[in-house]
Amino acid sequence: MNRPQIRFAGYSLAATFLMASVSACAADWRSAPIYPALKTRPLAASQKAGKPCVLPPAAVRNISTVSKYGEGNETNSSVVDEDSEKKYLTDTAPIVAFSSEVASRSDHYVAGRSTANYDAVCALDWLNAWAESGAFLGDINRQGEAVRKWELGTFATVYIKIAEAPILDKEKLERVRTWIHDIAVAVKADYSRDLHRSSRQNNHMNWASWSVLAAGVATNDREMFDWGIDGYRRAIDQIQDNGSLPLELERRSRAASYHMFALQPLVMIAEAGEANGISMWKMKDNRLQRLVDLNIAAVADREIIGRMNGFKQDLNFSESSLSWLEAYFARFHDPRVLPLIAKYRPFGSRRTGGDMTALFVMPQPAIK
Repeated sequence: MNRPQIRFAGYSLAATFLMASVSACAADWRSAPIYPALKTRPLAASQKAGKPCVLPPAAVRNISTVSKYGEGNETNSSVVDEDSEKKYLTDTAPIVAFSSEVASRSDHYVAGRSTANYDAVCALDWLNAWAESGAFLGDINRQGEAVRKWELGTFATVYIKIAEAPILDKEKLERVRTWIHDIAVAVKADYSRDLHRSSRQNNHMNWASWSVLAAGVATNDREMFDWGIDGYRRAIDQIQDNGSLPLELERRSRAASYHMFALQPLVMIAEAGEANGISMWKMKDNRLQRLVDLNIAAVADREIIGRMNGFKQDLNFSESSLSWLEAYFARFHDPRVLPLIAKYRPFGSRRTGGDMTALFVMPQPAIK
């Protein structure tokens, strides 16, 4: 396959230091709300208890696992190794259980259920338990770095969603906030070294940029926020005129899936930047829109990407992989995606905020 040239923007060393200096001085910075629902967050007056808030699973401090594609197969990963996938799923099961539960509890709070405040307290208690144990801050191997950056997005967005609940313990909030920041520091360090690796340039880097940015929003850290914005700039510079991503085309039969996966965090970063006065969608002549257009086209014609790389595509869609549509449609009201919205809503992805429909679709007034 002829690889199209990737265009990377040039950044001067002086400009980089200037950005860091400005960020470091922005001690009082606070992000604008990036989820529309949080601007008018519905609070339940009731303190009604919901599903019992049991003790969380033991904190996972060390993450040592394998890629589902097998070891040493970072590039051109397209064929799942069954034994490796089984080990990966077993190793990460406690993490998935924990993350899914806190995301679900925070969804209930945003939705304003009668148990909203109870669920917010439970989510914080779980996060606090892992924060006290230093979860995710122990020995982390290469695949563990990938897991850590994905779940940082979950922890940060759960915190963003519940932080203003009026009955939460302030000491626990501060402990969790510090823990999220510590994980973000680790993720930022992970993805600032070994830059020759594909995972420091492809969808992994997009997710790292989003997760660190989300942590910056959660902890009011402008430097973390700016690092995510800078990652977005580098990512969209890779988007070709036909909307493709060269490094994702190399994923052979999974190229279409990885184009969709790479898009999710970029849409979220764009929305966070727009909320804070940065014209993200117009950046580089609306370059992100080209990737959006390709993904929308690929839903109708799964082989459009296959024709670009010569491999028949293995592509399935779900309310998770398409969750970026809620943010995109809320901004642009693109009629092309209405059939997908009708088919897959409600959309949800714990790494980008949980119930994306609840976060981006404002409730309609009750008919009297």
